[in-house]
Amino acid sequence: MIIFGILAGCTSEKVENSDIVAKVNQAFITNSFLDEASSQQTSEEVRAALKRRIMEKWIEDEILYQSAIQEGLTLSEYEQEQITAYRKRILIEKYLEKHLNRSYRVTDQEIEDYYNQHEQEYIWSEDYAHLIHLVLDNDDRAIRLEIGNSKDLLEVIQKNFFDQKSTHERPIGDLGYVRLSILPERLASRIKSMRTGTIQGPIRTEYGYHYVQLMDHQKAGRVKTLDIVKDEIIERIKLQKRKTELDDLMRNLRADFTIQTDLSKLAQP
Repeated sequence: MIIFGILAGCTSEKVENSDIVAKVNQAFITNSFLDEASSQQTSEEVRAALKRRIMEKWIEDEILYQSAIQEGLTLSEYEQEQITAYRKRILIEKYLEKHLNRSYRVTDQEIEDYYNQHEQEYIWSEDYAHLIHLVLDNDDRAIRLEIGNSKDLLEVIQKNFFDQKSTHERPIGDLGYVRLSILPERLASRIKSMRTGTIQGPIRTEYGYHYVQLMDHQKAGRVKTLDIVKDEIIERIKLQKRKTELDDLMRNLRADFTIQTDLSKLAQP
């Protein structure tokens, strides 16, 4: 989107020379355009760096674009249609943004009603556990003692491993609900025997030394509680409201247009 905007926004129209920050032959890019392209950044330092990257990218693209023109390269009819379709999609989105509600209000009653009507859609497909998790390469005695004296594994993690990011290979912190079937067998077996709130470890597997705190355990076949699926339900209701509003808008608009179709041609080879 940014690059498309740059190509579309930098033309040979007359502008104040004081606003031009870069030129490639007669093409140019302005500081005003860069300000708009980086407007979502609140930090002046980050914004300045982003503006520079956009400018450098524009220079590279403009050199390649002008080189293609010089070699007589052109777009095919299909490629031209793709550009037209892309511009059309942008205008459609702007139109919908103008005419549709940007923020749909969802009441607690609507959430509860939806949950009651669709309860069977929210079934745990297999055993899940809400886990706080830490994995170490070595059996660190100091950490083991600190965890042994703590009732909050997440607090220990945030205190001692604040600079470590959770990754798919080495997940740490609050993992949310995790399928027990994807965990190492020894770790999953220990979790199944734990009481909610307790911490166990170190549990050694091929991945290292694990510490886990069990926040909740849900067996396959149980219905998920409302607090677990509330955010998902809110998004579903918002999508429903948007679709209803869009359907009403389309119904009103179609009345003002002459629409002709010939379905028989669809069957032709």
